[in-house]
Amino acid sequence: MKKIHSVISAIFNPLMVAIISFGLIIYDDIILPLDHLLFFIAVIFTTILPFITITYFKKTGKITTLNTPIRKERIELLAISAIYNAFGFILFVTLGASPILKGLMFCYAINTAIVWQITRYWKISIHMIGIGGPIVALWIYGFNYPLIMLTIIIVVSISRIALNAHTPTQVVAGTALAMILAYFELTYLFL
Repeated sequence: MKKIHSVISAIFNPLMVAIISFGLIIYDDIILPLDHLLFFIAVIFTTILPFITITYFKKTGKITTLNTPIRKERIELLAISAIYNAFGFILFVTLGASPILKGLMFCYAINTAIVWQITRYWKISIHMIGIGGPIVALWIYGFNYPLIMLTIIIVVSISRIALNAHTPTQVVAGTALAMILAYFELTYLFL
């Protein structure tokens, strides 16, 4: 059973969820040349650069594992990721991306910075932050699949708890915080 929970956690890793979320929104409509560039920017700044940084930190001994289960090891990575996301947001604004895309990248930047500050004192579930915000963005965009979305939240939550990666409180806090922040950021600042 632990192997199944590990696979679920790997599939719904925040870096993978970012690719899927941006891809669904960008390629939902008619594909335009700018879409490929926007998707490339999203992948670079939400997934590739953070993954390279995590790998570098592991190689240099700054973190013990790629999963970074130790709260203090996450702090610097979150700060760096927030900066990457902010650059992605700036590029989206510069290129005139749609409001939902700019808003989602803004959510990644701001919410990662907020999680960075929280993580200085308490270990919140980054997996659930990485799922909650994108689910809200996808819902607002028009991907209204409540059973699928709720199932993903429940299955990933159970997996994170079963792996002893987080307590139920950390999982619920991550989900709620991400969904609340994303809703207000997207609806009041971008849409």
